[in-house]
Amino acid sequence: MIERYLSTAYADGGRGPRVYDCWGLVRAARHELFGLPLLPSYGAISPDDKRALTAACNAEAGKFAEGPPVPGAIVTAWRGRLCVHVGVCVMLDGRPGVLDTGRATGPRWQPVSVFRRQFLKVVFHHDRDLSVDSARRAD
Repeated sequence: MIERYLSTAYADGGRGPRVYDCWGLVRAARHELFGLPLLPSYGAISPDDKRALTAACNAEAGKFAEGPPVPGAIVTAWRGRLCVHVGVCVMLDGRPGVLDTGRATGPRWQPVSVFRRQFLKVVFHHDRDLSVDSARRAD
């Protein structure tokens, strides 16, 4: 299911299908794996511009509800008031984890507990029109 994403490369502004940045991976995986609406590109935002990344995150936040780590949830990672990274929640072997990519790591899947240890605050956002039970069935 996620092997295709794990074999891609990281590139700033990458929107697929062979290269992704963290937001590009989130928007493609949510759309392709879970059939969720394709999110705005925000491809012009540099991953180094954490203020712009935070503004984009806040612009999208109203479309989502905070909740548990369910398949398809957008995972935002925070340092203080700045959103510094994003991923998407994907189940693997019955365990919730975070599929993400970065310059130093490339694409990877990590258990939620491992992902959480890397950031001061981690928030899971799921689509308001999907119940948690519906999102779990999408796996």
